[in-house]
Amino acid sequence: MQDDFTVFWKNNDRARTLFYDLLARSERRAYDDDFLAQLAAYREAAPDSERADIFAAQYLLHHGDAENAALCGERAFQKRPLNLEVWRVLAAAYKQLGRELDAVTMQGYAYGLYRGADTGGIDLDLSLTEEIQNEALGRLTLATGKSLNAPTSTSRAYLMNPGLGFRFDVFIGEEIPITMPQGSARFWSAAYAENTGLSDHSYMLTEARHTAWFTRYGHRDFFFDLQKASEVRGTTEIALPAGREAIVPLAGTVPDQRISVTTPSMGTRDIYLGKWAFSFFRLNETTQLYADAQDAYAVGTPILLEHSPVRRKLVLNIFVDALSWAVVRPYAATHLPNISKFFARGTIFDQHFSTSEHTLSAFPAIETGCYPHHTHIFNVNAGRELPAEMTTTAEHMKALGYYCAIPMGADQGLSQGVMRGYDRAVLSTWIQNSVDGVDHVLRQLKAFDEVDQFLFLAVNDIHPYDGLGYKFDTNVETHLPLADRFFDHTERTASVFLTNMRIYQEQYLERVRQVDHNIGILLTYLEENFAADEYIVSLYSDHGVPIFNKETSDKLDIISTYVSNATWMMRGTGVPVGVRTNELTSIVDIQRTLAHLCGFSVAACSDGNLPAVFGGRERDVVCSTSQFPGQTFKLAVRTRDHALRLETQEFVDEDGRVDLAGATVGIYPREHELEEGYRLDSEELRAFFYPRARDFVRAIASNGEHWPAMRAARPQWFG
Repeated sequence: MQDDFTVFWKNNDRARTLFYDLLARSERRAYDDDFLAQLAAYREAAPDSERADIFAAQYLLHHGDAENAALCGERAFQKRPLNLEVWRVLAAAYKQLGRELDAVTMQGYAYGLYRGADTGGIDLDLSLTEEIQNEALGRLTLATGKSLNAPTSTSRAYLMNPGLGFRFDVFIGEEIPITMPQGSARFWSAAYAENTGLSDHSYMLTEARHTAWFTRYGHRDFFFDLQKASEVRGTTEIALPAGREAIVPLAGTVPDQRISVTTPSMGTRDIYLGKWAFSFFRLNETTQLYADAQDAYAVGTPILLEHSPVRRKLVLNIFVDALSWAVVRPYAATHLPNISKFFARGTIFDQHFSTSEHTLSAFPAIETGCYPHHTHIFNVNAGRELPAEMTTTAEHMKALGYYCAIPMGADQGLSQGVMRGYDRAVLSTWIQNSVDGVDHVLRQLKAFDEVDQFLFLAVNDIHPYDGLGYKFDTNVETHLPLADRFFDHTERTASVFLTNMRIYQEQYLERVRQVDHNIGILLTYLEENFAADEYIVSLYSDHGVPIFNKETSDKLDIISTYVSNATWMMRGTGVPVGVRTNELTSIVDIQRTLAHLCGFSVAACSDGNLPAVFGGRERDVVCSTSQFPGQTFKLAVRTRDHALRLETQEFVDEDGRVDLAGATVGIYPREHELEEGYRLDSEELRAFFYPRARDFVRAIASNGEHWPAMRAARPQWFG
């Protein structure tokens, strides 16, 4: 790399030459001593590259050493878990080792993105015994990446007669096959029911689960109730410590399912459960349950009732999807009066930035404190599950003894394991209106007032959607002139590419008012029902919006300040009072700050920083990216005064890699990013920004080294 800062990025020519030499040898299957010598040279030239381990695994498989091939493949998988060649070597190694479920997962990853061998992927080769059949089909379904909105799946694997098929389906009345923390039951999927017929939703789902209308559209405002539970048949016993009480969720698998309940004090009585719906029961002694063996039922993990002086009674995270602080800060007095008033007695961060332009990548970054290029959750079409060592905030809070719940949230992130630490999650795909969310949280607070709770509420009222086919708020529609109701596009557009049309802006601001009104009710309840030292409340967003962007060119800036300047406010025990700070913060800092306030240690892989206002050290830069396969990679590295902006010439590949050579790089004043005539030619600024930007992107740089099969499968990207 040049150290005079005249060139931002220069590839490693020696490493690239060695890579293509090894690639040619592997294509000839020339796995000999010369191959090993070249591999050793490549490891020395590129010590951090996963490609050396891929080549090593190929060599070992050729020579019949599947065990060590798996070890090399697993090292490569840790660094590049969305890579086709990694999946190939691991699928083969696991198959030879008899690790069928692991082999199924790797095959599923490849099949989901690249289909069979004739299109560059892997032909499915499944050896399904009766013992592992259901688990294997479930893992295969999630691995293919077609369950982004699980529990719904647009392509669930099932056995036909004969062969394997895929169809629309819903995980309902069963476990969702995601990996859970050690000792934790899986989520058992039910329909959310409150003050209604217990089995009503089950009749609809039975008819609709395999239909396109439900899986593509009907589920958008349908709420699932996921709770940690085990499915049992016949008799089971719930043992309670002497003198303790617990709440236990139970769900049935047939309508009006009769369960016999036996306790020492009451003898045997009957209760009735709904099909695919949870009910709660309060127990104060060891209890035995019995049902006819032909029908299973779900028994949730008991929720022991107690408060602890070392915990807060409530730690509440309020996630307001797409709340851009750059947009709403000037409107705070008129559009956010209730939220602003509440958090004025806490800390508000004015220079808070997202890592990404969309929720898929940003939400895991918040929950783990790790950048998207470390979580590797950025590909909307790929199956991916967080590794166990990337512990989520809910996992930490659960370990501290909190009852962890999502009274209302979005299902994006479930299949990736982002929500695995919660005991309960009430989720829908699209519709999470704050008026409903506040009601859910208030109900949760009252129902579980005898436990210390960690709650996560997600609302998406203000998130903009393409106006084609969308019903805007009536208050907006009735006040806009007809001239503002015509759109400048004729095809559906992703929200990150929406332009600054007045109707989008008015819709956004109207919904901000509504969020403030509804969240304000919740915040008032907290002030009236909790002492000041009994809670910690955070309100934050995952990203902003492009619909207020300045028009600086024909190109839409999807990591502009309006898109990247997210919202973060805190109030409660340990939070400085009356502070409004310009300190630079990132969404990956939220977990580390909660760790500081609640008393847990973050994982070693965390990228988060404890802000100076909490006793940590101030960041000197914040980084925001767009790492979307099939698009150019974009980076913004910001200080309070300046921003380095980078965009590659090449598109991002499916595994997140991109060639940085030849990228367009410029440094601008913050208020004039990407504007012609404002680019700064300053050796001092380059000396400051270049090393920081290089360190940030190093892990995704391809060095011009590309796997042919991956490139050939995407001719629309790479020619």
